[in-house]
Amino acid sequence: MRTKDLFLAAGLSLLGAVVGLPSPVRAGEVIHVSAGIGDDDAIEVEMMRRLHNLQLIFAAQGSGSYLADVRVAIYDATEGKVLAAVSPGPLFFATLPSGRYRIEAEFRGRWLSRTTRIAPVGRRDLYFYWPSD
Repeated sequence: MRTKDLFLAAGLSLLGAVVGLPSPVRAGEVIHVSAGIGDDDAIEVEMMRRLHNLQLIFAAQGSGSYLADVRVAIYDATEGKVLAAVSPGPLFFATLPSGRYRIEAEFRGRWLSRTTRIAPVGRRDLYFYWPSD
């Protein structure tokens, strides 16, 4: 593990403990965390948005109701799986090395897929909308 990555993971954990953010998890080179939506969560969610370069939002098509317990798989440009996780909340944040990725998300047996590029600077927001049953 690179020194820069160790400092990032330690800093995110410490910051989370200080301001009450959910604790980030490290899976290989990827740091990720999930969050919910609540009236008093706006500052915490904005902090997570600023700390990570990928944000995934899970919702029902039409109503926009947020969804939870979504399985997430992220693949790099060589189709190697870099992350497999479950998002207990409707917001999922990750810090990825720059490059091209395919993100798959599954809710109640339905998989959706998006491709994206993570730049060295900035953040990518991806929305996943599942049809209502």
